[in-house]
Amino acid sequence: MGSIEVLFYTVVLIFGFIGMVRGSNRELGNSIILMYVVAILGIADERGWSERSAQQISLIFGADVARINEAAFILLAIIFIVIIVVTYQGKTFDFSNSKADGCLGLASGFAIGILNGYLIAGTLWYYADKYQYPFNLLSGALTATGQAMVAFLPATIFPNAFYWAIPATILMIVRVIR
Repeated sequence: MGSIEVLFYTVVLIFGFIGMVRGSNRELGNSIILMYVVAILGIADERGWSERSAQQISLIFGADVARINEAAFILLAIIFIVIIVVTYQGKTFDFSNSKADGCLGLASGFAIGILNGYLIAGTLWYYADKYQYPFNLLSGALTATGQAMVAFLPATIFPNAFYWAIPATILMIVRVIR
């Protein structure tokens, strides 16, 4: 197994443990935000906004426009990571005042944390793959496992990025009804 798959699984596992500690009710609130962000970044990607923005930022700062892949990846990664940090540090949509107790609470928090880790690590991996692993993020070629996993990253499993907004909207409606 290559290093990028190990990194992916490690990040997913770490967020699974974070989900166990925070509880499923708070993690679902983060899931809503993360799904919307994946959808918005996907829509921006489909329309070519990220490359044009990176090109304009490169021109403003006098960077080499030939390195547009690196600039676009850094732009998307910074935006995504800032949103993740703000989401995990700030208040989120809480789905209940009472936390699920016992093994069920731990297991549901872990499962939703794994979903959030998948959304985070998978989205960053997707953009690293799309922009041809800038800054030598990958040494050598992807392994067969890595090539198979690229087809199941968040931005590739749905034909349209808008489909990530559907489960997030359903969760939002459930939260508002409660």
